[in-house]
Amino acid sequence: MAHLKWAAEMEEQKVLLLPHPLYHFLVMLIKNLFSFDYAKSSVVIVVAAIYGLSILNYRILARYINPILAVLLSVCMLLITPLQAVYPLDKHLYFGYVGITTYHSPTMLLLKPLSLLAFCYALKAATTTEERDLPNAFIFALSLFFCGISKPNFLIIILPAFVLFLLLIGRVRPVLTNGYVYGAFFLPIFLVLGLQFFHAYYYQSLSLGTGNEESHIAFLPFESMQHYSGFLVEKFFLSVVFPLLVFLCYPKEYFKNRAVLLSGICCFGGIILTYLFAETGYRLYAGNFWWSGQIGMYLVFLFTLVFLLENMSQCCLGFFGKLKYTVCMILFFAHVGCGVFFYRQELLFPYMQYW
Repeated sequence: MAHLKWAAEMEEQKVLLLPHPLYHFLVMLIKNLFSFDYAKSSVVIVVAAIYGLSILNYRILARYINPILAVLLSVCMLLITPLQAVYPLDKHLYFGYVGITTYHSPTMLLLKPLSLLAFCYALKAATTTEERDLPNAFIFALSLFFCGISKPNFLIIILPAFVLFLLLIGRVRPVLTNGYVYGAFFLPIFLVLGLQFFHAYYYQSLSLGTGNEESHIAFLPFESMQHYSGFLVEKFFLSVVFPLLVFLCYPKEYFKNRAVLLSGICCFGGIILTYLFAETGYRLYAGNFWWSGQIGMYLVFLFTLVFLLENMSQCCLGFFGKLKYTVCMILFFAHVGCGVFFYRQELLFPYMQYW
């Protein structure tokens, strides 16, 4: 409801309260086009974002499996969560974990399809020289721009991840000596993040607009996470069981897959931000850096699944090969099962009761 309140205030007062106003502008647009109220307009945007993410999931997965299975796994990716094995002890399904699927943040739901699209363009820009024409550069830059104004959390992990990825695959020179990557990748990211930083932390527009104290970025290890939950070490490993097991089963092949490598670097950067950084002031426990870990985790889960599907024949050689592959897929569906339970609790019980 906070985001709808901000959308209403921005429309009524003609001010830019937030540094990431895409969702709010879209709500205003739908409201005025169709004479809906703010809540109905929000539903349209959120449903469209979820549908868009499912289509992108499907297009990626359908390259390796038949369409029916691709649809099934695409839906699974919309539900997947950490393994909430500590739930009987603390009754938390969200706090303390690096979440993968959440339902309470419309800006995060909007960010997911945009970040997946931008990720695919970034991967292509780093690994191939094909399709570097002006239309593709424009779409790439636009996807990054919309990612940023939806929520900046993807941009702050893809920027360092992209450079580190180039170093690891030995493509720094061929990529960074081409003007395409500067106009389509670096320019929109630095432009959007720079403007957002000044809006949020120099001019303090949101703090002043809502009548709150100033807020800044600070290095505060575990401060926001441990405020809500214990068992942080256990919950971290329960968040990454599936990709961690796949890595342990196929250590040589796993990070040779470039999509897995780039998504893994994004996830690592997001985890650092999740656990080690927070905002000061009234947003200290808002968990606004958690979103970076969550979008990184989503990407690494998706492309780990793609890795298994793409290499099914090689992974299933012999009895032990089939056994390892089966265990990995069972764990994937265990994450999905936990996601179904989380969805049920969110649907049937009051807001935040089982977070």
